[in-house]
Amino acid sequence: MSPDRTTYGVLGVGSLASAIVTGLCEGVADPPAIVLSPRSTETSAALAARFESVEVAVDNQAVLDASDLVVVCLRRAHADALGELTWRPEHVVVSSIAGVPMGRLVELVAPAGPVARAVPMPAVATRASRTPVHPPLEPVIGLFDLLGGTMPIDDPDEFEAIFTAMGTVAPFFEYLRILSDFLVDRGLRPSDAQQIVAGTFTGLLESLRAQDSPDFAELVKEHAPPGGGNDQLTTLMREAGVFDAMTRAVDEVHERLAGPRP
Repeated sequence: MSPDRTTYGVLGVGSLASAIVTGLCEGVADPPAIVLSPRSTETSAALAARFESVEVAVDNQAVLDASDLVVVCLRRAHADALGELTWRPEHVVVSSIAGVPMGRLVELVAPAGPVARAVPMPAVATRASRTPVHPPLEPVIGLFDLLGGTMPIDDPDEFEAIFTAMGTVAPFFEYLRILSDFLVDRGLRPSDAQQIVAGTFTGLLESLRAQDSPDFAELVKEHAPPGGGNDQLTTLMREAGVFDAMTRAVDEVHERLAGPRP
C-alpha cells in the first residue's frame, strides 16, 4: 500500500482528526483522498470545503467501504460502535483511542487484519511532530511520515506509558488559567492577561521544538536562577508536594488506562 495511492478514512472528526487532515492536505501538491465520517457535521463539512481531496461520507459504514486505511479518532465512550461496522480483511486500522487495548481493538474491527495504535498530537497539522505507533506497521508508518515523522514502538508497555504521558495537556492549560486569573485579579483586562500568558509560553514551546532531546532538569535550572521568582515558585510548589502529587496522579491515570503493573 503506497501512501500516495491510499484512500484514508477517518472515523470521528474532532480537533485531532482536523489536524491530521490539515497535515495531509494543506500546502501539499498532490494530497491523498480522504473520506470523513459525518460527525461532527460542521467540522467535516468545513474540511471538505477547504480541501478538494476530502469528502464526507453519509455514515461510518460508507467511510469503511471507500477506504483502505481507517484512522479511528472516536472518543472512548463510542469505541464499541466499531463492532457494529462491517470491516474487510484487507483494511488497515490505526486507533488513537486511549484506554482501548490492542486485544479489544482487534476484536472490534475483526476481520480487519493489520491493526495498530498511535498517539498523534495537534502539531501534525503543521507536520511538526513525530507520532508514536505500535506496532510499527508499514502502512501506518507511511501515513504518519507524511505528518511529520513516526516514532516506531515495539514494546506495548512503552507505548501505553507514552499514551498516558501525551494525554496530559489539560493540567497545563489549567496552570495557564491560574496565571491569567492572577493578572486579571490585579487589574488587567482578561484579553490582555490571556495574551501575555499565551505569548510567554508559546515562545518557550517554540524553543523546545528546536531541540532534538531537551533536558528538562537542566531547563528548570536555567529558568530558575537562585533568588529569583522562578526559583521561589518552584521551591514553594515542591515543598507543598505539588510535583509529588502530580507523579502519583499520572501513575493513577496510567493504571486506569493500561491496567496495573504485573
